[in-house]
Amino acid sequence: MLIFSLADFYKRLSPNIKASIIITIILAVLVLIVGHKAKKQDPSKPSKGLVLVFEILIDWINGMCKDNLGNKWKKYAPMMVTLAIFIFIANISGMFGFSNPTANIAITVALGFISAFMIQATAIKENGIKNYLKGFLDPFPLMLPINIVSEIVTPFSLGMRLFGNILSGSIIMALIYQSLALIEIASIPLGAILSVMIAPVFHAIFDIFFGAIQTYVFVLLTIIFISGKFPEE
Repeated sequence: MLIFSLADFYKRLSPNIKASIIITIILAVLVLIVGHKAKKQDPSKPSKGLVLVFEILIDWINGMCKDNLGNKWKKYAPMMVTLAIFIFIANISGMFGFSNPTANIAITVALGFISAFMIQATAIKENGIKNYLKGFLDPFPLMLPINIVSEIVTPFSLGMRLFGNILSGSIIMALIYQSLALIEIASIPLGAILSVMIAPVFHAIFDIFFGAIQTYVFVLLTIIFISGKFPEE
């Protein structure tokens, strides 16, 4: 009975939510595979394949965390790597026939709230609840409403920025495909032939390149917001 209920629930979900669930499962399996391969790998030999890809990504995120979070970077690096992997795969999922999760505002704002939770949790942990609340009165008490609003809008600004950029890329790709479909000479669908040659170029630009940039921006902003909550030394 429970299985049927879950199946019915899954059918009711939007294509974007379904895609995000599938991507999460795929990533979980990939992480297990890479972890298993990394354990068996000979340290004296250079990495290759998926292990190399993950090593490059982890080193890149670790570098961002070290540059902005100082000696506390190890606490946050695993979460930043997880965010980066999920967002990037979600950004390029349209290339593989999925409904792009990050083109859904509910998903991007949810990601923004995950970042916001980390930011606020860091502020409380690093400063204590008393100094955290006192910080809303800085630099003077009249700033209280503005400081509260600035914290509230953080997840929305992160989510809306990601959503807007990915959605615009998806719309452009859809328009390209629709325009190519209209090209026909002497009953020969030239658009279908051209799409095979042109589409990969635009996918490389709007999915891979822009997807990587938006992943970088989202993760970097999260790291910067977290670093801003550390007490001044």
